[in-house]
Amino acid sequence: MKRVLAAELPECINHQVTLRGWLNNTRAFGKLNFLILRDRSGFAQVVIQDKDEWKKICDLQPGTVLKIEGKVSHAPQAELGVEVVEPQIQVEVPVHEVPPVDYYKPTIQSDLDFILDHRPIALRNRQLQAVFKIQAEITHAFRLFMHDVVGAVEYFAPNIIGASSEGGAEFFNVDYFGYTATLAQSSQLYKQIMVGVNERVFALMPFFRAENSQTTRHLAEGKQFEFEMGFFDDWHQVMDVQEACIKAIIAHLEIYAQKDIQTLGKELIKAPKEIPFPRVTFAEAQEIYFQRTGIDERQEPDLSPAAERELCLYAQEKFQTDLIFVTDWKRSKRPFYSYPNDEQPDLTNTFDLLCAGTEITSGGQRRHTYESMVEGILEKGMDPANFSDYLSIFKFGMPPHGGFGMGLERLTMTILRLKNIRECSLFPSDPKRIAGNRIKAKIFFGAESIRNEIIRLIKHNEMPFEHLCHEATPTSEDSARVRGTALEEGIKSLIVKGKSTKKNYQLNIPSHLKLDMKAVAELVGEKCEFEDPNVIKERYGLIIGGVPPFGNLLNVETFYDEKISSHARAAFNCGLVTESIVMNGKDLLALVQPKIGRFAKE
Repeated sequence: MKRVLAAELPECINHQVTLRGWLNNTRAFGKLNFLILRDRSGFAQVVIQDKDEWKKICDLQPGTVLKIEGKVSHAPQAELGVEVVEPQIQVEVPVHEVPPVDYYKPTIQSDLDFILDHRPIALRNRQLQAVFKIQAEITHAFRLFMHDVVGAVEYFAPNIIGASSEGGAEFFNVDYFGYTATLAQSSQLYKQIMVGVNERVFALMPFFRAENSQTTRHLAEGKQFEFEMGFFDDWHQVMDVQEACIKAIIAHLEIYAQKDIQTLGKELIKAPKEIPFPRVTFAEAQEIYFQRTGIDERQEPDLSPAAERELCLYAQEKFQTDLIFVTDWKRSKRPFYSYPNDEQPDLTNTFDLLCAGTEITSGGQRRHTYESMVEGILEKGMDPANFSDYLSIFKFGMPPHGGFGMGLERLTMTILRLKNIRECSLFPSDPKRIAGNRIKAKIFFGAESIRNEIIRLIKHNEMPFEHLCHEATPTSEDSARVRGTALEEGIKSLIVKGKSTKKNYQLNIPSHLKLDMKAVAELVGEKCEFEDPNVIKERYGLIIGGVPPFGNLLNVETFYDEKISSHARAAFNCGLVTESIVMNGKDLLALVQPKIGRFAKE
């Protein structure tokens, strides 16, 4: 009998069918039991009344591969409105081991790091599946728009190149048969080459950026939509294509991804077809931010994340769209190939597209003559000899041209209003992970070894400090007395655990203040309680009062209250209750690189 998918069952009422898929979960109610089978189309409910059939699967775990033959029956209470009854079950691949993550539940109630640690199995969760099905539709919509509407030709550029594609130091070197090569930061140079071939071109290309950033919107590896066109009358036509592209993607998702959007319980960004995205210059954007908030960044060379968020709120309130273009960026902040504005050469014909508080696209007009391009390369302190292939196209005729690059993972995150770009990468790479696998951290255990490592780090970075030996101090006031420091200069290091995930967090506050547990819950995304002192002793080899503000050495997510940075000096126990270190506050922040928050109270 031909296999039927779960989504096809409503068309098979009163017919015998064969299903194949994975055991998702079971529900036992004595005489009447239920099995939920997962396949590529969704979930099917199977009703089991026969004891012998139930015995086949009652002790098996999610992931067991099954073949089931049965009759389709009308069932209004079931998710599909139908269920399979009188099943004959064949276990094709049994699974006896309990999965490390509860992927079979509608939502995985664990933190993102835990999910990423078990990514290959966690991806079977229906909500995680939905993210990447939607991402696939975003990619399909982009290709349809570029091919059918814009008339562009897809190209496939190399990923291993001889020089940085954009300049700067944020690239990975690789050993190429004894020669030094780099992984491409983008396919920018190649898409410009292809404009001289096909005039309008597009791609979905990998990018690699050696940017030591742990923010919620940066990855070391990702995919990028690329577009480039020649022979425009005005460089703003590039923005016209960009805007139409975004609107086409949203319209496509509203038709073809509705089921997965509902599974996520998310609303897509607002990009009404009839409302143009507002366009403001960089200077106007800074002025809007100043007028709306009173915060003056008008002399800054870039927009702060706060300014990006505020500009998107401005677009939402005034134009009822979540997107806004910012144009005419300063020349000093743009890549060497950016075309200088003819009337104001210190500006460029470039743009960023902001969406729901995040920059999702950079683009603009490129330099298109040989002399101008050499000028741009030299201006950024690079050697034209490293760009010989690229420069050759400008000797043999390049039209005015421009384009944009748009990161797939960041676009997915923004469209779906997710919080972290790692949710939108199947196997994310960042400074702490390679293809999803956590890089093993150097973890230190025990008071003396932690004390020694802290001192080694301080000396290695040539930072001034005092190492003090003193009596054990039961209170913060006593600690300040024996150190000869102000009470507020002391740091109180506390280890808590999440009530849901059981994960440890280190919270560091000025020693004269208390921990605000409500603020902590908002900061880490779950309610917390203080970790048991016995667990701290067993897990980290430390006792209460001796814990140093170096949670990174314990492989624990580390937070500093913002008030710590307001003091010139920092004083803390360095692993033992009888030893302290006093050092510059800025040096401590540089060593630990904690996350900063507001969670201390009087």
